[in-house]
Amino acid sequence: MEKFVLSKLRDKNFSKAVNELYLLTDYNKLQYPDYYRWYFQTNIPRILEGSGEAIFYLDGFEIVGLSILKKTEEEAKICTLLINEDYRKKGNSSIILEDSFEFLETEKPIITIPEKRLDEFSKIIEAYGWEATSTSDEYYTPEVIFNSPKVKRK
Repeated sequence: MEKFVLSKLRDKNFSKAVNELYLLTDYNKLQYPDYYRWYFQTNIPRILEGSGEAIFYLDGFEIVGLSILKKTEEEAKICTLLINEDYRKKGNSSIILEDSFEFLETEKPIITIPEKRLDEFSKIIEAYGWEATSTSDEYYTPEVIFNSPKVKRK
């Protein structure tokens, strides 16, 4: 298994990886109608500017998993976390998460998980002590937001 960091790739490898990672994550369109625009107009420029990253691992030509990250003064966030089904329950999520934490400089990044997928993430949530801090129904299905700063109410 070999680690790749999108911002460190150049030329054709960068372009190919951008497109392959999009194709791998385009299922997000079902939850986020503007995913295509976000990926190409927000996420990729953020990676080029240094306030974002995509970390992924390959086993030969197969993507083991990936994380798409955002790191600004206001927010350290895992935007997408994906582990290929064939590589789940083998410790790969921990490897990808540790690399993500290193980039984000926190083990408690903001992450939003659809309510219907909480069971899939339950071991990760428990292992890292992530705290559900709010919910959102802004998109097609309700989501739980973990590790967001507490908002003071007036």
